[in-house]
Amino acid sequence: MAAEEEDEVEWMVESIAGFLRGPDWSIPILDFVEQKCEVFDDEEESKLTYTEIHQEYKELVEKLLEGYLKEIGINEDQFQEACTSPLAKTHTSQAILQPVLAAEDFTIFKAMMVQKNIEMQLQAIRIIQERNGVLPDCLTDGSDVVSDLEQEEMKILREVLRKSKEEYDQEEERKRKKQLSEAKTEEPTVHSSEAAIMNNSQGDVEHFTHPPSEIQGS
Repeated sequence: MAAEEEDEVEWMVESIAGFLRGPDWSIPILDFVEQKCEVFDDEEESKLTYTEIHQEYKELVEKLLEGYLKEIGINEDQFQEACTSPLAKTHTSQAILQPVLAAEDFTIFKAMMVQKNIEMQLQAIRIIQERNGVLPDCLTDGSDVVSDLEQEEMKILREVLRKSKEEYDQEEERKRKKQLSEAKTEEPTVHSSEAAIMNNSQGDVEHFTHPPSEIQGS
């Protein structure tokens, strides 16, 4: 009986891991985190806004999990048991389980949001530097300039960074599509060249197989 229960837990863990890696879960979770993370900082004091956003996140997680649990036919207690079982640690990583645990644990949630905010700002800053060759003046005037900016200036900066990231992603997508299009266009040319080489080779073979008549006469 114990072996059967272990097999059932293992099956649930594998199914849960697949769901948490899939687009039905990861896309809405990532969208939420990226849209809401900008107000989170690493200060010890937690703002009321944090609690409100955490509640919104919790409702999103519950909604996503509710549909999934119905689909595979398990209840919430079984889901929690699978996520906290020793098998879960061997089949999934903390990174995969973090968004689930964050719904019930505000400390985990805040750390996750702060980390994403930092990642997005650093990524956007790198994009600006790659495009312009230099960083914006407001990021190079002093060692602690950003912390001295007024709230409105910070809001504008973040909006610029986010916009630059979106434009960069769109440009990369356009480049990728253009490369695919050019690759498809070049394929017929390559095939034609190969056919010409094969025809020439065949002609050479026929030439040696059927030598000129004057050579035969001699």
